[in-house]
This record gives sequence, C-alpha cells and structure tokens, in this order.
Amino acid sequence: MDKKEDAFRKRLLSTFKVEAQDHLKTLTSGLIELEKQPPPDVQVETLETIYRSSHSLKGAARAVNVGDIEAICQAAEGVFAMWKQKKISPSPELFDTLYHAIDVISIILASLEEGQPAPEKAQIHKLVRALAQIEAGATEKGEILLPSEEQELRTRISINRMPSFPSAQEGLGETQMPRGQQSAKAQPVTPETVRISTTKLESLLLQAEEMLSVKQITEQYALDLKNIADTLKLCKREIAKVSFDISKDKQGRAGRNGGGEKGAAPALAAALQESFGWMQTHIKSMEGSLAAMTKSAMQHNKTLGRMADGLHDDMKQAMLLPFASLLEGFPLLVRNVSREQGKEVDLVIRGESIEIDRRILEELKDPLIHLVRNSIDHGIETPEIRASYRKPRRGVITIGIDHLDGNRVEITVSDDGEGVDAVQVKETAVRHGILSRIEADNLSEQEALYLIFHSGISTSPIITDLSGRGLGLAIVQEKVEKLGGSVSVKTTPHAGARFRVVLPLTVATFRGISVQAADQVFLVPTTNVEKTTRVRNEEIKTVENKETVMINDRPVSFVRLERALGLTYKKRKTERSDFTAVLLLRVSGKRIAFGVDRVLGEQEILVKNLGKQLSRVRNIAGAAIVGTGRPVPILNAPDLIRSAIKTAGAPAVQAVAAEKAETKRKSVLVAEDSITSRILLKNILESAGYDVKTAVDGIDAITTLKTERFDLVVSDIEMPRMDGFELTARIRGDKKLAEVPIVLVTALEAREDRERGIEVGANAYIVKSSFSQSNLLEVVRRLI
Repeated sequence: MDKKEDAFRKRLLSTFKVEAQDHLKTLTSGLIELEKQPPPDVQVETLETIYRSSHSLKGAARAVNVGDIEAICQAAEGVFAMWKQKKISPSPELFDTLYHAIDVISIILASLEEGQPAPEKAQIHKLVRALAQIEAGATEKGEILLPSEEQELRTRISINRMPSFPSAQEGLGETQMPRGQQSAKAQPVTPETVRISTTKLESLLLQAEEMLSVKQITEQYALDLKNIADTLKLCKREIAKVSFDISKDKQGRAGRNGGGEKGAAPALAAALQESFGWMQTHIKSMEGSLAAMTKSAMQHNKTLGRMADGLHDDMKQAMLLPFASLLEGFPLLVRNVSREQGKEVDLVIRGESIEIDRRILEELKDPLIHLVRNSIDHGIETPEIRASYRKPRRGVITIGIDHLDGNRVEITVSDDGEGVDAVQVKETAVRHGILSRIEADNLSEQEALYLIFHSGISTSPIITDLSGRGLGLAIVQEKVEKLGGSVSVKTTPHAGARFRVVLPLTVATFRGISVQAADQVFLVPTTNVEKTTRVRNEEIKTVENKETVMINDRPVSFVRLERALGLTYKKRKTERSDFTAVLLLRVSGKRIAFGVDRVLGEQEILVKNLGKQLSRVRNIAGAAIVGTGRPVPILNAPDLIRSAIKTAGAPAVQAVAAEKAETKRKSVLVAEDSITSRILLKNILESAGYDVKTAVDGIDAITTLKTERFDLVVSDIEMPRMDGFELTARIRGDKKLAEVPIVLVTALEAREDRERGIEVGANAYIVKSSFSQSNLLEVVRRLI
C-alpha cells in the first residue's frame, strides 16, 4: 500500500469512527430506554431506531473492511429483528449481552488506533455465538450470562467510553465546531456545521487570548500618554506662572528706578523671560502633538479592544460544548454500578444543553463519576430497605446544570438516599487520627460534613474495589478547586444528599481582585472572595494565641497575607494607619480574613500557567499579564487557606500522628489454602516491612491467633475445614480478637458474597480478578 492509499484509509477510518460512535450512542440510549419498560408505542419506536442503527453500523463497517464489527452487528441485527417480531422477550440476560456487544465494538474501535490492544478473537466469536443462540431461541435462561471478568470489564468500559476532549498537545482527531447554539444530541454535518481539527481550534483560541494581553498593554499605553499630557499641562501652567512673576518683578524694578536700572539682574530676567517664552511656544506645539497622539491611541485602543473582545468571545463560543456530550455515558454507568450492588436507580439529567469550555468539561469527567458512584454506593439504599422506609423501590439520582450570574455554572448531584451521617463522619475522623475527640465534639454538623472531602475519610463499612478508601470525594475537591471552583454538600437524614459544584464557564480569563502586600501585587480570584472591608486595628483580637476579627458580627480567623505566603512582614506607614484592609476568603466552607496593605481593585485578567517546570507551586495558581506588561502572581485560594491555618497554629492531626508513631514492625497472619497464593501474599507483605506468619485454613488460623498477637489478618474465603466467612465471624465473636482488622482476598465477586463479608465483620474485600500488589498494601496501610 503506497502512502496515498494509506493516508486515504486513515481518513476513511477516522470518518468511520465518528459515525460508529454516533451509532453506539443511539444503541446505548435506546437499550437504556427499553430496559425501563416504557409504553408499548415508545418501545416499538425505540426498537426500530436501534434496529436501523445496528444495520447502518454494519454497512459502514463492511465499507471500511472492519469484519469483526460487521459480524457483531449482523448477529445483533438478527436479535433485534426477532425482538420486533415478539419472538424474543427482553430479560436482564438479554440486555447484559447486548451491552457487552456494544462494549466489544468500542474496544475494536479503539484498537483501530496504533498501539491499542484489540479484543481476542475467541471473545468476539463467543459473543457472536451467544447472539445467534438468542436469535434462534435456543438459549436457556442463564446460559448467556457473561463471565465475571467480562462483567467487571463492562463497568470499566462504560466509564472509559465517556467522551474525552484531548488537548492540542495530544494529536487530536476531528470534532465539530458549533456555530451558534448546538443541540445536546449528535448533529449531522450540514452547511451550519463544519468539522475542524481541534488542534487548529485551540491554536486559534490561544492566539485570541494573546490579543487580550495586547489590548491591555495598548490600553496602558494610552493611559500613559494621557498622564504625560496632564503632566505637560502642569509644567505649562507652572512656566506661565514663573514667567508672569518675572515680568511683574521686572516692571516693579523699572518703576522704582525710573526705568534706568542697569546691571546683571535685569539682563538675567530678560533672558529668562525670553527662554520661558521659547519653552511655552514649543510646549504648546508638543501639547498639540501629544493631544493628537493621545486621541489616536485612545481610538485605536477602543478599536483593538472591540476586535480583541469580539474575536475572543467568538473563539470561546467555538470552544464551548454542551454538558450532554459529557453526560451521555452516565445512564449506562448508573445502570451497571447499581445492578452490581443489587440496587435499582434511575438517573435524571436536566440543563444538559448548557455549554461550557471543553477544557473544563474534560476535567469534570472524573469528579462527576466519583459523585455519581458515591451516590449509588453510599446514598441509595437497596430496594428492601427503601421499602421499609416507605420509599419507592427505585432510587433517583439527579444531575442538574444551571447557569449562574456572570461567568459561572452550578452543577448539582443529588440523590434521595439515606443521606450523610455527620456523627459517623466525625467518628471516622477520630478513628483515623484526623481529629482529636475534643476537636470532633466541637464541630458543627455542617463542619463535620466537610470532613468527607478529607483524604482517608469514608463511611463505608468495608473496603472494596468500588469504595471504602476515602479518596473519591478528596479527588472531587482537588479537581474542582484546581479549576477555580468550589464544592459543598447538604444532607437530610433518610431524604438524601446534595453536592453542589460551582465552576467558571471558561478557563482563559476570570475576574480577579488586585491586592498589595509586602510591596508586591497579587491577584485573588473573585469567586473565592466573600467580602473586602476595612477594620480598626484595635478590633483585631488574640484568642488562644490566634488572631481573630469580627466580620458581620461573627468571629473569623485573621492572618496577614504576607505571613501566609512566607514573606517578611513589616509594619508600614499608611494614610490611615489605624485601619487594616481585609480580604475575606471562603473555600469549601472555611472562612479566613487576610490582612493586606491595600485593595487595588477588580479587573478581568488573562491566566497564564507556570509551565511544566513549575507545575505545582504552593499558594500560586498561575500568573496574569497586566497592562504594564509585567506578570502578577495569581493566588491559589484553597492553598492559601491551608497555609493560613498552618500559620495560625499547627493542626491537631500532626500531634495525633506523632502520638501514633511506632517503631515496632506490624505483624500479619495470612490464611490461604493455596500454597502459591500463600507464598505470593507472604512475599508482598514481607517486602513492605511486615512480619508475616501463614495458616493453611481457618482452623489453623484460629489456633495461631489464640497463641500469638497479630495486627491484621489476611484470609481467603474458600478453604477446607473452616472458610474465610466463618473465620471472620469467629474472630469477631472473641472479645480478645474482636478489634483485629480482617482483609478478605478471594475469587468470589458476587454481590451476595460481598454483602456477607460485611455482615460477618470484614474490614476489606479484595477480588482476586482485580488484585494488585499496590492495592493490597494500600488497604493494609489504611487498616493498621
């Protein structure tokens, strides 16, 4: 194949992948709709839609010679045909197989890129046979269930298949550039839309953003010219005054001496007057030229400003994508995760047509996945429990998007589950040494709720591959704050929880408040500033070695900005030395007042990152180019809050951690009947610094526990004489052993087995199919 043919095939495959993704979206949304058992007329229409989409995808695959997709679509098309003729009744197993077919097609599409693995041929043949058996009506119930590892793969793919919006540095494919408002659904290529490489699109946006800097600089130049003109006017008035005084003095001398005064003084006065006259003439000429230049500069600045703002606004609009492009994979995610946990959950999405910068949209994927999975895992109850509370058996998760005032958007993820137990959160924080008992008791309910965003806090009764590590919400907060946003939570017992995320619509520019501290200028994002004010110095009180100030009749911790930034603090003489300018920041429920020398004002600024060499600098989020052309640091508000807390006083967690520090090596008992698995677990744990002893089954483990002390037990479930469930129950029933953490490492991954693990008292449940060394060690470190 020559280069031209190769290039043509790549272009053809690129087009096919775009078309195929559209068909897969139609198939997925159609199956989700059918699984909800809509009215008969809707079922008929939806089934016809997915039948045609499968047929079209088959033809497209044949055209580009992708035989595996063609074969799967051919088999699926036969199933849909039988379904339309009512010769097949829909069942959970049928939907599982069809979803799996979509997942395999997604993997095949991904494998068309160089370096991406393709699914095994045996897997594809097995899938085609299963679909053919369904079409023939020869499959007994349960025969087409997917193996457990494929069940896990399906959930993972449903997450990974969600839209990704690669950056210009990643070698982008093509995307649609919206013209005006775009629908949340996929749009065909028409004269109203064109396909353009996102690499080119981002390059244009970057150039448009640079124009904002030019606009600010020319605006400053025009202002400088005006200031020079004003100064020149002052000089002109002063020269005129001095010239008048000299002329008056000369006339006075002439009168006193009868006009006959001679000597150096009159000659000097005459020379000065002549010189001033010459200067006045030239200043007048300069004044005229400068006035013309100033007027021209102001006009050019206005023109350039309109052009730069118009270009930048248009490019920002071109970079906007509707939330629907991100959320299209969430119904399938909710379906798969809830089914794995034996729960029934409906997903409601509203406001998905609202558009946001695609760069923010990409960063939002992980936080929203964590919030939705958290709602399913921790919030929504099982159907039986919901029925006992007289709730509908099916829970509801709602994702809402609303456009706030200005350049902000609000995203809420709410559920009608059991809510967040603030008391349980505080107990978990105390148990893990994050708070002391006294500190926990002094927290309000809302303050306790914010602890769920702290790394290591989880209310899950057991650690699994889905939850229990306390990282999900910490990742949400970190990602949101990195985007310049905030996240908060409200809850009502047995009525649900509501997570609220507020973000800017774009990342290029934002409103910032300029302040001066330690003879330097800094910018603070306006979204994090609750209030700017002035307080009398005598109102700054010291309570328990911490400075506080009353704002709106409430005490707020006070820290000087330069101290929080680690700069040298000097008391400075100001126009009103009895007052201090204060900036009240609020981030994730925490409020701290920062003292500054001056609040200079608010302005729209262009954000510049610090580059790869300075990708993470404490307290600094980036830099902005102001009108003078000089870079000004943009402060990272969440970092600043944390730095202020450390400055005001060392957190209790450090003292608690110090008390818990131990030099003694921890001991672990491993109960495993397989010699291979036993040796593997022993080596992993010993390499990590633990003392390890082994037992061949539950009876052997109980006997060993009676004679020796261990900090943790790692056990298999399926063992002779006494299995892991019984071993766990025996340990929990023994007063001397009841507090020993237990980790179950097993091949059993059914929901019923995990629930039984929770019932008997296991602290963690690790499935061998997803087992990794780092996963095990992370769990062990958390428990001991």
